[in-house]
Amino acid sequence: MTSGPAATFVDRVRETVRRHDLFPSAPGDTPRGPGGRSGACALVAVSGGPDSVALLLVLTDLAAEGLVPPLVVAHLHHGLRAGAADEDEAFVAALAARMGLACETARADVPAEARAQGLGIEEAARLARRRFLADAARRRGARQVALGHTADDRAETVLFNVLRGTGIEGLAALAPRAPLDAGAEIEIVRPLLEVTRAQVLAFLKERGQAWREDESNADPAYTRNRLRQDLLPLAREAVNPRADEALARLADQAAAAGEVLADALQAVWRQVVRPAADGGALVIDADDFTPLRPWMQGAILRRAVERLGGGLKHMSADRTREVVAALLAKTVAGPIDLPGNLVATRRRRAIRIGPRPSAPPGLTAKDAESAKNGTD
Repeated sequence: MTSGPAATFVDRVRETVRRHDLFPSAPGDTPRGPGGRSGACALVAVSGGPDSVALLLVLTDLAAEGLVPPLVVAHLHHGLRAGAADEDEAFVAALAARMGLACETARADVPAEARAQGLGIEEAARLARRRFLADAARRRGARQVALGHTADDRAETVLFNVLRGTGIEGLAALAPRAPLDAGAEIEIVRPLLEVTRAQVLAFLKERGQAWREDESNADPAYTRNRLRQDLLPLAREAVNPRADEALARLADQAAAAGEVLADALQAVWRQVVRPAADGGALVIDADDFTPLRPWMQGAILRRAVERLGGGLKHMSADRTREVVAALLAKTVAGPIDLPGNLVATRRRRAIRIGPRPSAPPGLTAKDAESAKNGTD
């Protein structure tokens, strides 16, 4: 019987997969097991970095045991980091070929998308990845998309969200299972969520597996890197040596509460929100929206922004309260800027969340908004 970092790593991931039922079978699937095949596949997002490479290797082991369906590799070139990103793409394609796995690749121009949507690079990249993974999963018939987030990532994300001013959704960051996008029957799964980055590296070194290093992960210009390099080590030293575990427990508790709130949100959403007649926007009934509790009002606004592709990085709890207050203060309000070049407006009973109106030649956006609504 083998032992060592690799065996321990595989054991921990196997237990996570089983405990959270990350890859459930569905009616019509053929039995899994050595030599057996499932009726569906799972997509594995592989950037080429250590976490995603370790994820691919361990899921390949578990697929041979029948715990995981057949795998397809997915890699998005973000249009960043010049030649290094080309090398990442080639590395992932070669790794998939060596393992005998199909590989879905695509390219995005994240800087252009960030400019067009009024987003930061990190948020634009995240949204581009989500779109790519959803499209690839649908093409391949995958029911799960596996991401390489570790216990370290979860602690960093919870702390980042707390300091940014998050709601309960941010406290429940990086759950083991989550919907990939609104209305999709595809789940994100995170099999590495109960292993650390140090365990990932030990596993790869014992297996003799190379990986790609992203130099931007050490750049202190990025907030997450400062959290990883400075703030979390300080918290472990000065406050709690098991700070990561404490943050993970907080996330678990918030996730449990979030499930109850999500059911309530879905019921209210159906009552007060409808698609706009011209498409591409959502309309909220102000009369039904006004008497709701503040948390529910904010949750509806944030869901509307997310469903319209705006991203929530700049929708902190404080900003959400500001927008809701402005919409409720007067019967005519806005346009109020939202992430992703979206705006919120109110015209008496109708609160509209949608893209900023484009102005005809010679007409400013403000003029176009005034003309559309018959105001001066």
